[in-house]
Amino acid sequence: MDRKREGIGDLYHQETKYRIEAMPRGGLDWAHQPSPYKEFPYALKHFPIRPLDQKGGKSLWEAISQRRSIREFSNQSITFPELSQLIWATQGVTLKALGFEFRASPSAGALYPIETYLAVNRVEEIPPGLYHYNVKERQLMLLKEGYLGPELCQAGLGQEMLEEAACVFVWTAMVDRSKWKYRERGYRYLYMDVGHIGQTLYLAATALNLGCCTVGAFFDEEVDRVIGVDGKNEISVYLGAVGRPR
Repeated sequence: MDRKREGIGDLYHQETKYRIEAMPRGGLDWAHQPSPYKEFPYALKHFPIRPLDQKGGKSLWEAISQRRSIREFSNQSITFPELSQLIWATQGVTLKALGFEFRASPSAGALYPIETYLAVNRVEEIPPGLYHYNVKERQLMLLKEGYLGPELCQAGLGQEMLEEAACVFVWTAMVDRSKWKYRERGYRYLYMDVGHIGQTLYLAATALNLGCCTVGAFFDEEVDRVIGVDGKNEISVYLGAVGRPR
């Protein structure tokens, strides 16, 4: 291929390949490793996620076979225990060992660069608003009250399901968590990590008889603005709409 005709994506893939003769050298700077947790001490309220029912719902094999992208939702609410189950399935801590807190979805190098925000429209027991999931404390932190559905719909290229859903997961990536170890190649792993999380949300929602559809088409800067991230050190990478199917 004529390199003059390559796009930035083609160049990035070539420039971040691992090659035997040119592997990165040097150890890791452990003293400056970014924290795997983001916290909001100024949150308006906090809601501990509920104890989990890990015995109900569809089997894994049923969930895989029945998984579909559901884009039409009813105006019914989902319950807070259901939301708790979805959060745990995607980002919950499942094992503490060797100084790490391993989570339900895999992450390159156990660095966990993906943060979970939720735009809640209709979830029983908690008010509509923007939330952040505090993994360390196992709590939802209310950052801003009010319905964000119309704003997310506009930011999501007019996809109405982002306004109609009971809630929308908004996943961001803390870029330096991956770059600290993997340098420029870390961007590859950000998207792999969030892809694992998105698929887990699909399967967990299917097991609970909920609808789910993930979204990669959105105006990046608009989504960043809605949830209040800078778009450089922390970037919006994926959305997931959840609700009761019509």
